[in-house]
Amino acid sequence: MEFLEVIVLGVVQGITEFLPISSSGHLILVPELFGWEARGIGFDTMVHLATFIAVLIVFWEDVLKMFRGVFGSKKDKQHAQLGWMIVAATIPIVVIGLLFDDVIEFVLRTPEVVAGSLIVWGIVLGAADLMTRVRKPTIKKDTAVGWKRSIVIGFAQVLALIPGTSRSGITMSAGLLAGLDRKTAARFSFLLSIPAVGGAAVYVVGQAVADGAQLFTLPLVVGFLASLISGVLAIRFLLKMIEKWSFVPFAVYRIVLGVIILVLL
Repeated sequence: MEFLEVIVLGVVQGITEFLPISSSGHLILVPELFGWEARGIGFDTMVHLATFIAVLIVFWEDVLKMFRGVFGSKKDKQHAQLGWMIVAATIPIVVIGLLFDDVIEFVLRTPEVVAGSLIVWGIVLGAADLMTRVRKPTIKKDTAVGWKRSIVIGFAQVLALIPGTSRSGITMSAGLLAGLDRKTAARFSFLLSIPAVGGAAVYVVGQAVADGAQLFTLPLVVGFLASLISGVLAIRFLLKMIEKWSFVPFAVYRIVLGVIILVLL
C-alpha cells in the first residue's frame, strides 16, 4: 500500500470513526472510488488501535475518574455508576457482533447497504436533532444519563454493525431522543466508544497475530499516526461545533452522499 493511500485512509478512519457519518461506509467507498486494493489486516489493526488511543487521549480524565470509582474510590460514586453503565451498554454489540460476524463481513458490506444506511440514519439523526429544539433536553451531564437511557443507547449501538450506519451517529441519535442535550449525547457516545473500539482493536490484533501480519512497517506506522491525529482533532472539533451549531449538517451530508452513491450505482 502506497504512503498516499495509508495517509488518506488513516485520516478517513480517524475522522469518520467519531463524526456521525460512518467510518465503515467511507472505508468501503473510498478505495472503490480510487480503485485501490482492499486493505490488509495489518492496516485495520493499526487504525483501530489509533482511534482507540485517540479517544483515551481526549477523555483520559473521565476514564481515570471511572476507573477510580469502579475500583475503590467511595468519593466518586457517580463516575463509578457511569463506568458500569458504559460496560453494560457495550454488551449488546459484543454479543450480536460475535454471533453475526460473517453476515456483517461478507453479506452487508456492499455499496447499496452503505448508501441505504447513510440515508435512513441520516434522516433519523436530523429528526432527533430537530426534536431537541421542540422538546428541551433534560439531561445535561454524563453522570445523569441513568441506567435505562444508557441501555437503550447500548442497544441502538448494535445497529452500527450495519455498514453505513455510524456508531457515533446512531448512539448520538439515541441519546438525543432519550432527552440528552447535544454535548452530553456526544460525550456519552465517545465514552461508549472506548470499550467498543477497544474491543474491535483487540479482535483485529488477534486476527493479525494469527495471520502472522507485520504491524510495524513504515507505511502502517504512517497510517497509524494519520488516524491518531485526525481522530483527536475530530473529537475536539465535534465537541466544539455542537456548542454553537447542531447535527443537521452531518445529517444532510449523509443523505446527499447516500443519494450520490445510489445514482452512481
